[in-house]
Amino acid sequence: MNIIASYNSDEQIRKESSSGGIFSILANKILSEGGVVYGATFAPSDKWKVNHIRISDRKELWRLRGSKYVFSNIGSTLKEVKKDLDNHRKVLYSGTPCQIATLRKLFPDHPLLLLVEIVCHGAPEQKYWEMYLDELLKLEKRNLSEIKSINFRDKRTGWRNYCFTIQFIDGYEKSEFHGENIFMRGMLFNLTLREGCFKCPFKYPQGSKADITLGDFWGVKALPEYKEDNKGISLIIINSEKGEEYLPQIKIADKITFEQAVISNSAILHASVPNLHRDKLDTLINSKGFYEAIKELTKAPLKIRIIEWIYKNIYRHKRLM
Repeated sequence: MNIIASYNSDEQIRKESSSGGIFSILANKILSEGGVVYGATFAPSDKWKVNHIRISDRKELWRLRGSKYVFSNIGSTLKEVKKDLDNHRKVLYSGTPCQIATLRKLFPDHPLLLLVEIVCHGAPEQKYWEMYLDELLKLEKRNLSEIKSINFRDKRTGWRNYCFTIQFIDGYEKSEFHGENIFMRGMLFNLTLREGCFKCPFKYPQGSKADITLGDFWGVKALPEYKEDNKGISLIIINSEKGEEYLPQIKIADKITFEQAVISNSAILHASVPNLHRDKLDTLINSKGFYEAIKELTKAPLKIRIIEWIYKNIYRHKRLM
C-alpha cells in the first residue's frame, strides 16, 4: 500500500476537478495507450440524470470530471467493458466502491482493467435528485432544456468552501454554498442516501476491491512542505501492483501515513450513520415537497442558527468588503 497526496499541475483541469485532478492524469494515460475510460456524467437529454458512459477521446474527458452526488446508472457499461477487454483494449473504470466491487467480481484480476474507486460518503438516490431539480426549476420558472451545466463542487469560493452551481444557457446562475443548498443538505445530513450505504461492506481496507482509491485530502494543513492554496489536493491510495504502474504519472506532493489519510476523511473507513429522521422523509415530501421536507429535517438548533446568521450577515460581509 502506497499513500500519497498530490494534484494536477494543469491549473484548469485542477479547477474543473473536485479535488486535485488526479483522475484526469490516470485517464489521459489510459487514453494515450489506445484505451477507454468509464465514469459518471450528467445526461442532459435524460432529465439530467447521472449515468455511467464510455469515453475514448480526450476531448470528451471533461464530462467525467467532478463529483456527481447521485448514485449513477451504470446501464450497459458492463457489457461494453467486456467487449473492450475481449478486444484487448485497456480500460479504466471509475465509480463508487460498490460499483467497483461489481467489476472486480465480473473480471477478477484482468490485466487490462484498472479499477479506480472514489472515497464515498454515501450516494443519494436518483429519485431525490429528480425531485430536487424539478422543484428548483419551478421556483426559478425555468425548464430542463435551459440548463447549460451543473457543478456539485464549484470551486469559485475555494476547495473547502465549495458551491453547488447550475448555469443556464442565457447566462443566469443559481449558485449556493454547499451547506445552504437543499440537495447537498439532504445528502450531508444522511437523509437521501441509499439504504445500502449505511451498511456498506466495501469500506477500506478489507472491503475495497480497487487498484487505486481517490478522495480529498482534507488533512493537507498537516503537510509541512505543502503550502495550502485552497485549490484542491487529492488523496491517492495505491492498493495493487497494477496501481503502482501508474504512480510515475503522478507528481507526488507528499507521502503520507494511513493515519493522516483517515483522520480528516472518516468515509474511507466507516459507512454513514442513518439520520434519526430519515423514516419521515418520504411522508414529508408527499405533504410538503422536497424543499420543505429537507428544510424541516435539517433545521439546526436555535443557537447554531444564530451563529450562522451572524457569519452570513456580518462576518462574511466584512470579508467581502
